[in-house]
Amino acid sequence: MGVDKCNVYGVFKSAKMENVVAKIDWMVAYDFLDISYNGKLPMIVFTDRGWEIEANQRTEEFLREWDQWINEGRPIPDMTYLEDRNRHMILLLLEKVKETGDNKYIPYLEAWYKVDYKKVRAAIHETIKVFQSEEPFDPTSAIKRENTMKEALKGFAPFDFRIKCWECGKRFIFTVGEQKFYKQKGFSEPKRCKPCREKRKLELYF
Repeated sequence: MGVDKCNVYGVFKSAKMENVVAKIDWMVAYDFLDISYNGKLPMIVFTDRGWEIEANQRTEEFLREWDQWINEGRPIPDMTYLEDRNRHMILLLLEKVKETGDNKYIPYLEAWYKVDYKKVRAAIHETIKVFQSEEPFDPTSAIKRENTMKEALKGFAPFDFRIKCWECGKRFIFTVGEQKFYKQKGFSEPKRCKPCREKRKLELYF
């Protein structure tokens, strides 16, 4: 499958399965990952805040790769490897390229321009224009992104909260343990308190 070429391959090879599961559970509880269901099969997916962090890290990795290849004098690679990537991540990469102010990336951008889709080509063209202009770099987008990242990295502990019962109107506590169970099973939040759920079960059964 070629997964050994992925730079995070084998990161947890020294950890026991229960340690890996504990890490995943922590990230689900702190809203960095979520559990989604494809039919009956559960999948671990990024939440919005988790994806903000992942996209930022992945684009940094792309940029470091380019730096390494340029420093080593390697030929420009086949830029189709960036095709069909997440659009948000690709635009973020181009923003980071702009922010460097370094026109050494222009040959890479020009090669990329020839092989990607129309919308991405437009963004690449804008990036090249920034390097060709004499205008000073505006740090607004970088500052805004840094603030967004700080917010995304602020983990918050899961907590019990109250839900109003659709049946009797009383409020009941939805505990952290119940939240975890519901999320693992792919269930939505309960709409009825426990007594009303029991009552409804009896009505349906009899």
